[in-house]
Amino acid sequence: MDIQEKFRTAMRGFFASVSVMALKNSNGFFAITVSSVTSISLDPPSLLVCINKDSRIHSELLEGELVSINLLTKDQQHISEKCSNSLLEGERFDQEYWDIENTPIVKNAQANFLCKISNMIDHGTHSILLLDVQDVEHLDKINTLSYINGKYV
Repeated sequence: MDIQEKFRTAMRGFFASVSVMALKNSNGFFAITVSSVTSISLDPPSLLVCINKDSRIHSELLEGELVSINLLTKDQQHISEKCSNSLLEGERFDQEYWDIENTPIVKNAQANFLCKISNMIDHGTHSILLLDVQDVEHLDKINTLSYINGKYV
């Protein structure tokens, strides 16, 4: 087994929350399911997100761009599935669970973070995005959708 396969297998043991990153620009609406979201700092409030360079949204990401990070609840698994399936890309925003008036956000998500991309770092197959949080909304009751070993929990 090569190092990439060993790494992939070991990473399946990480318990991760499931989020959807979304943006709206002159080219349209874009969304992608992400499990690699990490808080960086409280001052300033900031997040780190990793995005595969092969994803369609990647070419739309620019420093200064506004994006949302939407932490999903357990009953929003269908949103994650739609935003991770390239065959359903054209249907991602056809649903009533989005508020698309400004930067798109998932309604009734566990939390919505409105962020500005402050820096993008190229590394291997991914770009690391440093996001400055501009605003946050969240539910009081914790009911976060999670993912481990290739399954939603």
